[in-house]
Amino acid sequence: MADLPIAFMPLMVDALHDDRKRQTRRLLRNPEYFGCPTGDCPHQTQAECDAAMAALTRADTGYAVGDRLYVREAYYQRGYWVPVLGARTKGNRQKWAFVPAGPVQFDAPDEYRLGRHHKDPGTVAWHKRMGRFMPRALSRMTLTVTEVRVQRLQMISEADAAQEGALLPWTGTAGSACDDTRTARGEFSALWDSLHTAPGTRWEDDPWVVAVSFTVAHGNIDAEG
Repeated sequence: MADLPIAFMPLMVDALHDDRKRQTRRLLRNPEYFGCPTGDCPHQTQAECDAAMAALTRADTGYAVGDRLYVREAYYQRGYWVPVLGARTKGNRQKWAFVPAGPVQFDAPDEYRLGRHHKDPGTVAWHKRMGRFMPRALSRMTLTVTEVRVQRLQMISEADAAQEGALLPWTGTAGSACDDTRTARGEFSALWDSLHTAPGTRWEDDPWVVAVSFTVAHGNIDAEG
């Protein structure tokens, strides 16, 4: 078992909070995966395929059953910027570091900065911080991995797509006939393509993915015991 960070876009954070998301799919780290449930599967029998799936390790997929994932999401914090002495960027520019100097919140304040203000870096102000910068101590949701599968992206079923949380609740006019013809699978494919635009990673490319199922605990990972 390992404790690992995992990032989600705001729409998926909302789905987690609303208990609509129980799965996530990520591009497989090693596209030359040795076995697959369908298509170009090298196994001769389903039993061989199942055995290969059971033999998957965290080194193959990045996840394992029992792992705890602390959710990283965008947040807002008061702070300021200081230059990092002796440190330069790849473009040979001065490196700067954000210094927290106040509370954290997840709803946007009336005024905030998206990054370092080039004329006024040292004044304490609200800043929007990307999820990748969120420390473990600030995470407010913990996912426990219950299943890890490797499959082609387009193998996702309607039921699994619903568990991805991409299909938002129907918001048609009250009292009108419900003509919502969306499918969870269709909504998921559109969401996937909004995030993956490189050749070989799009829905139409049907890349290898790791499908991770999990339970959700609304609390910090270190409060879970």
